[in-house]
Amino acid sequence: MKKLVIKDIAELAGVSRSTVSKVINNYSDISVETKKKIEKIISRHNYFPSRSAQMLRKGNSDNIAFMSGRIASHFTVEILSAIEKRTFATGKYVHRIIPYSTNYDREVMYEIFRKLLYGRESSAVIALAMNPDPGILLKYKKTGIPLILIENYMKNAHSVNTDNHMAGFMAAQYLIKKGRKRIGLICGGLKEGTKAGYSYAAVERKAGFDEALKISGIKTGSQYMELVSYYTIEEGYELFNRFIEKGVKLDAVFCASGDMTAVGVMESAKKHGMKIPDDLAVIGFDDSTTAAFLNPPLTTVRQPIERIGAEALDTAVAAIDGKIKEFRHILIEPELIIRKSA
Repeated sequence: MKKLVIKDIAELAGVSRSTVSKVINNYSDISVETKKKIEKIISRHNYFPSRSAQMLRKGNSDNIAFMSGRIASHFTVEILSAIEKRTFATGKYVHRIIPYSTNYDREVMYEIFRKLLYGRESSAVIALAMNPDPGILLKYKKTGIPLILIENYMKNAHSVNTDNHMAGFMAAQYLIKKGRKRIGLICGGLKEGTKAGYSYAAVERKAGFDEALKISGIKTGSQYMELVSYYTIEEGYELFNRFIEKGVKLDAVFCASGDMTAVGVMESAKKHGMKIPDDLAVIGFDDSTTAAFLNPPLTTVRQPIERIGAEALDTAVAAIDGKIKEFRHILIEPELIIRKSA
C-alpha cells in the first residue's frame, strides 16, 4: 500500500496542505469541525508525518517530552528534578526536557499524546501516572517514538515502577505489628470513568495492603477507604474529616496517595484533638524531601525518586539510540522509613 503524504491527506479532506499542516502542529486558527475531520482521516489511514522532514523544517529541535497531571505537584517536581539531574550527569538532553501538564483531564492528556505523535517533534515521551488507551501506545510503537511510563505498566511501552504491591503490604504489616486494628487507606483512583480515575500504582498498593490485612484477620471495607483526585495537602485534610463525619474511628492511616496527603491527614487529626502517633499512626508514601521535617517526622514508604528519574531518562535515551529493541520494565524495591508518626 502506498504511504500517504500530507498532499494525500489534504485531498481526502478537501482542504489545503497548509490546513493539514496546521492541524498536525496544533495551530488554534482551525475550526473544531475541520480539525476533527482531518484527525479522523489521519487516524483511519495511520498517517504519520515524516520525522526527518520535520527536522529539516524546524531545525534540530530534538527533545524529550515529559507529561504529568500537574507539573507543580510536589511528587512531579521531584521526579522532574531527578530527570534533570540525570541529564547533567550524562550530558544527554540537557535543557531539552519539555514538560506538559494535563491538569488531570483525560481529554487534555489525549490532545497532548496526539500533538506529540502527529506534530511537535519529540524523540521520546516520559509519562508520569498516565493511563492512555492501548491504541495510543500501539501508534507510538509503529512510529518508533519511545514511550516510558512511570507508575504504570502497559503493553507496547517501557515502564519504571516501584514494587507497589510490596509497598502496600509492608506498610500494612508494620501497622499491624504495632497493634493497630482499625486501619484506614487513602489512595489514588481504582477505576476509569470515576472522579478519581484509574491509577495502576494505587491498585497495586491497595492489593498489597488488603493482602496483609486479610492474613492478619483485620477488618476491611469501603468505610475504611477514601480516594484522592489531586494528591494535595488540602485533599488529605478533607478526606480525614470525612472519616470523622462517617463515624469511622481509626487508629492508623496509610496514605498510599503520597506524603502530601499524609500531611493533610495529620493536620486534620490534630484539629480533632488526636495525638500522633498515640491516637493515630500515619504512614505516607514517597519519602519526599519534607517528610523528615514534619511535626512529627513522617513514617513513609520510600520510592527512590532519583533512581526512578534516572532510569526513565536512561531508558528513553537508550531507546532513541536504538540500543534496546525489546520493551524494558524496571521494578524497584521500596523501603519503609520509620520515623515518629508511626
